[in-house]
Amino acid sequence: MPDPRVLIITSCTGEKRFKPDNPLTLDDFRNPTWLSEREAELAEFACPAGELYTGMQHLRLMEGGRVLRDALGSDVLAVEILSAGYGLIGEHQKIVPYEVTFNGMKGHEIDEWAQRLDVHTAIEQRLKLADLVFFLLGDNYLRSLQLPIQTRPDQTLVFLASRSSAKKIPQLAAQTFVMPLSNSDAKRYRYGLVGLKGFLFKQFAKAVVAEPKLLNKVQINPAVFQQVIDGEVEQPPEQLVLQSLLAQGPTIAKPLTIAKQSASRSGKGDFLPIPNLPPAANTHLGMQYFIPEWDDHVDPGYDFCNDRLTPNRDPHADEVYAHQIYDTPNYDGVLVSKVVVDSSKKKRARVEAVGIHQFIRFQGKVMGDCGAFGYVKAAEPPYSTPEILDYYEALGFNYGVSIDHLIVGPFAVPGIREKRYELTIKNAREFFEKHQVGGYTFRPIGVAQGWSPETYAEAVKENIRVGYDYIALGGLARAQSREIIEILQEIRPHLTPKTRLHLFGVARINAIPILRHLGVTSFDSASPLRRAWLGSGANYHTSSSKMYTAVRIPPVDGHGVRVKRLIEAGVANRDTLKTLEQRALRALREFDQGELGVEETLDALLAYDQLLELPRDGKADPAEQAKRRVKHERMYRELLEAMPWKQCDCVICKEIGVEVIIFRKNDRNRRRGFHNTRAFYTRFQALLEKLKQGWKPSTS
Repeated sequence: MPDPRVLIITSCTGEKRFKPDNPLTLDDFRNPTWLSEREAELAEFACPAGELYTGMQHLRLMEGGRVLRDALGSDVLAVEILSAGYGLIGEHQKIVPYEVTFNGMKGHEIDEWAQRLDVHTAIEQRLKLADLVFFLLGDNYLRSLQLPIQTRPDQTLVFLASRSSAKKIPQLAAQTFVMPLSNSDAKRYRYGLVGLKGFLFKQFAKAVVAEPKLLNKVQINPAVFQQVIDGEVEQPPEQLVLQSLLAQGPTIAKPLTIAKQSASRSGKGDFLPIPNLPPAANTHLGMQYFIPEWDDHVDPGYDFCNDRLTPNRDPHADEVYAHQIYDTPNYDGVLVSKVVVDSSKKKRARVEAVGIHQFIRFQGKVMGDCGAFGYVKAAEPPYSTPEILDYYEALGFNYGVSIDHLIVGPFAVPGIREKRYELTIKNAREFFEKHQVGGYTFRPIGVAQGWSPETYAEAVKENIRVGYDYIALGGLARAQSREIIEILQEIRPHLTPKTRLHLFGVARINAIPILRHLGVTSFDSASPLRRAWLGSGANYHTSSSKMYTAVRIPPVDGHGVRVKRLIEAGVANRDTLKTLEQRALRALREFDQGELGVEETLDALLAYDQLLELPRDGKADPAEQAKRRVKHERMYRELLEAMPWKQCDCVICKEIGVEVIIFRKNDRNRRRGFHNTRAFYTRFQALLEKLKQGWKPSTS
């Protein structure tokens, strides 16, 4: 009997990987023109649907999917997600963050919106290609299917549903099994009800790995599913580290030994404990921080009072980078990716004319790589080794990285990962050999990719054998610290006293001691910079690790979609919004000068801020506005009472004062990012000094 074609139908979750302040709403999905504009506005947050959701059910489900795919191949199952915004979407479809859910809708609203999304037809069309289908849907999402649906007698459907919904699932042509779940079941299976459906599928997936024919058995008799589950979870479930497509990290082949050591450390500021292992042979080489170059510069003559740029300025030649503002750079070096240099013909021509150091006006160390994230979907990298060697040399890079191919997410599955692994090793070998005979002056760095601690270690060993004394680990930017540590533990024994080890895209202050102990000598990340304008609650950093929100005062004048929608929804007219905006700016500046108290300042800020809550269904929602006011009042009060910009001695905070904590346009937001980078680098340097003196994080 052939293996069944397995399909999972799951629901979207409110928790998402990215949390911008202006996610898509129901109004956006109702208006195709708005939707296109808004998706473009949120393009930096776009990612495959399977990686966007971070709700417990989704994470457990995707972990189960990975277990099956690792053991039985990438085609063993397909995952479709029922999104209340996008409709039925495949796990690889790219989408942006949104806040739309069937939960909370009234029955007729669910029916109307599901019909508009054409959920019923989409489900029926998708089911035609499946033999064994698992439905992991809550009550309202199950209602959106508008059962009954058309099925075939040779199909098998397994529904994991609440007890109330289970009673409403009608007889279908397909063989149908319903497993009702309630709080008592959550206690019995020792897992929270919210993520229980995903957890149970993961347990089933682990059983299938041990007995692959279980899929056939369930297709013949779906009641076997519950029999397997009941036998699989008699003992307390093991606490595995997340290994979902969300992380786009490697598939770790064995349990993470560091998990038990750090499980009790819940504080975000806690340092990860150092394992009972001798330090790597290269720890005497120190540790350095590189920042990626993404055209992060600002107008030095920006008029903050009138929000005006310097007239007739050249956006590159006349603007300045962080290292031109501060006397000492906030990093040890800069990483420049080729895909960024090639992002425009004008930029490429300028770089080629003056060289990389003069272009970014930085005389310190500059590392160059190809920017594998830019061609991750291609079968092979678009560059050749001779081309890249000449590129690094001609532009004057201090370090040049070999051509690699990322092994992440959907490209970390059997069949694809092996090809990318071998290609990366082959390119590193060719890169080093040609560098040795070509008379190049930059220092070569070989890349190691992998999907498990063992494969990363083998790649590092091969690079050392070839002759590299500088190696970079790729594909770990979104991996959990525990995964990275597991990999480094496997690599550590192979490092020599001369081997430098770089981590691409990883800058976690609480992991610095253990990363250094395990042999990391450099890393890069723009996270401290980007946090200035991404999310809320941690936009302004301090050298003491405390973080604050930035005050949202978006400009009314201009082309902002948010203000446009507020006006169209009748929240307020443009003149009213303009008055409130200017009052908020004036109040904050008067507070900074000691002319206004906290309460009066908060009143002015919140009068404008509460109106910024995006309309829902084309109209303002007083309840959501009130929630926003309560949340932001707490964060803004903490900020105003602490006045952290007054305590900071950096040149940006001293020169522009309170403007640094206003969330408003590039020239404030990016300056705040520069400040954050300085705060991170200050903490990093102080931590390195403590480590030199023998300090170790507590393991208590």
